[in-house]
Amino acid sequence: MSSRRRFLQHAVAGLAAFGAGLRQVLAQPGATVRRFLMESPPGTEATIDGRRYLYFGGTSYHTLQYHPEVIRAAHEALDRYGIHSSTSRGGFGNTPLYAEVERMAARFFGTEDAAYLASGYLSNIGALQVLRLRRQFDVIFHDETAHYSIVDFVHATGTPVHTFAHRDPDDLARKLKAHLKPGQTPLVMTDGVFPVPGEIAPVPDYVRLLEPYRGLLWLDDAHAFGVLGTRGRGTYEHFGLSGDRLLFGGTLSKALGGYGGIVPTSAAMAQDIRDGHIMNGATMPPSPSAAASLKGMELLLRHPEWLVNLRENARRLKAGIKRMGFPVQDTDVPVVAFALKTAADMERVHAALMDRGVCIQLSHYVGAGPAGVLRIVVFSTHTGDQIDRLLRTLQALV
Repeated sequence: MSSRRRFLQHAVAGLAAFGAGLRQVLAQPGATVRRFLMESPPGTEATIDGRRYLYFGGTSYHTLQYHPEVIRAAHEALDRYGIHSSTSRGGFGNTPLYAEVERMAARFFGTEDAAYLASGYLSNIGALQVLRLRRQFDVIFHDETAHYSIVDFVHATGTPVHTFAHRDPDDLARKLKAHLKPGQTPLVMTDGVFPVPGEIAPVPDYVRLLEPYRGLLWLDDAHAFGVLGTRGRGTYEHFGLSGDRLLFGGTLSKALGGYGGIVPTSAAMAQDIRDGHIMNGATMPPSPSAAASLKGMELLLRHPEWLVNLRENARRLKAGIKRMGFPVQDTDVPVVAFALKTAADMERVHAALMDRGVCIQLSHYVGAGPAGVLRIVVFSTHTGDQIDRLLRTLQALV
């Protein structure tokens, strides 16, 4: 069978699996999501549908999206470069600004280089494409609740793809043994931090399992950047791990206050991503977004105390939720998610919180389950009084 035919077969299988999964989610009761209109930056307080709320939603972990230095940098870039370069990076699309984002990202993450892409969604895809072209793996294994950008694209590589149970090293070990032929190299793909429950992948276990195969581990670390690790470098730093086969990427749009995908890596791989179809097929991020990304990383380097504040606030929030009887993971991730008995109960509590001026999320995002979960996010800029108000209000409703 030709490689083109195999590619098409895998691509069709992937689309079929994606469609089946989407139909299953849409068919579940409670999957209808109310859409809100945010009319302010995502800070500790936010204006939503015309009303001011105490805000514990989203992913603005340091509320850098409206920091005055970030806004000023975005304005200056808009004046100097316009909206964007209006072409791909491979032609006349490069600018000193984009190159500086990559230099700053390499400094922030402690890598040789970094590749800056048009969106965080593309960081997984751009890197995976390069790894495939280099023939660095033969079979892909991914967590069953990995981010859409992993699940949607892996079948397009034309390689065999297998899922393993969520955060389950034992199931991964079984799948590796069952599906790898002698001499084949596996690529394991997972979120570093899963966005809805705030769980951390058991990365040291995966590294141990992959060692005999000399396999690669890829982390979508979007929710760990600027959150985990003593310097905010993410999940590998959190566990004290490094190595040539430990790869990662994510977004600058969450904790780091900007926009666009980033793959901190070696100079050779970064250049391969720049030369690849993803970067050359998409216009680069808007200039103000690139400047915001640059300034956000710079600010977090200057203010390591923000990471300390974030972890202290996470502990305060989690201690309060635990006192209510809900299971809570004692980690540095500033996210708590829990389910009540029914979807109707969660809708009632969510609506009642909103009535009282407190906004959390009723989430149906990947990993939330068919009924959804109540998801609470705390920022480094929340005060103790704000967290305590949330806890008192929630306690009265559950």
